[in-house]
Amino acid sequence: MATQRWFKGNLHTHTTKSDGDTEPEHVAEWYREHGYDFLVLSDHNHRTVLDGTDAERSRWPHLIPGQEVSIVFDSAPVHLGAIGTREMVEPREGDTLVETLQANIDAVREAGGLAVINHPNYRWAFGDREITATSGAWAMEVFNGHQGVNNPGGAGNPGTESIWDRVLASGRRVYGVATDDAHHFQDEFGPRRSNPGRGWIAVRAGELADGALLDAMSRGDFYASTGVRLAELEVRGRELVIEIEPETEFGFKYTTVFTGPNGRELWTANGTSARFTLSRMDDYVRATVYASNGEKAWTQPVFGE
Repeated sequence: MATQRWFKGNLHTHTTKSDGDTEPEHVAEWYREHGYDFLVLSDHNHRTVLDGTDAERSRWPHLIPGQEVSIVFDSAPVHLGAIGTREMVEPREGDTLVETLQANIDAVREAGGLAVINHPNYRWAFGDREITATSGAWAMEVFNGHQGVNNPGGAGNPGTESIWDRVLASGRRVYGVATDDAHHFQDEFGPRRSNPGRGWIAVRAGELADGALLDAMSRGDFYASTGVRLAELEVRGRELVIEIEPETEFGFKYTTVFTGPNGRELWTANGTSARFTLSRMDDYVRATVYASNGEKAWTQPVFGE
């Protein structure tokens, strides 16, 4: 078998083919120049595919085809990432919000793609009840770098991590991803601008190719991050083992919190090494790594069988 390695990628970004401010070729160049191995150009209701020369492709990361399937149902924006699709996915509308979510999840899967539920707290569109009433989604965005997505929640509305835990506690096996949702590559970079470089995933695969990356993603062999890197991530039976790749310039400190159903904290470990064995009482465990500079990483849940 090919040697497995980590590949860094972003699943959600926009270009001038929808509401981004930069041509897709230059968006791809930005990600390659900043150390990304792969990228999905996820324009709204547009499957952006680049066919460049060998010289042009050498300036881009590996490009996985996709889009953001976007529709508004009764003022609620329903946005789904369509990752690795064979063809353009037209948005579908159902009679209810849940039916609209389900119809578009189904449409992405019919096109051969992985369906991601994007930024559920954007305009407070929907929450765990609606997500758990659907089936077939591969992942949901636990972190999105856009300034308007309300990742932490607010005013009684749960944050995206809490939504994820509630979905997992319901029995739905949905993975968590971090993305940029970048629109602004021009002019200044700042917290009120949806700039690139804020959220990504690291996928463990044998080669930088659609099949290897999508297979690894589909089985949960990846982690999500806003900056923290993992040197080791292993599941050994019911045990989750983590080794953090430390940042050396500023000497950041790390805390790993192991979380179970409904967000219950099961164990906390300080330092660059952490491990936890899932008990027979808990349905799953996942880990969040907190760096002292505010960066985070999320592992995928380990389920008890």
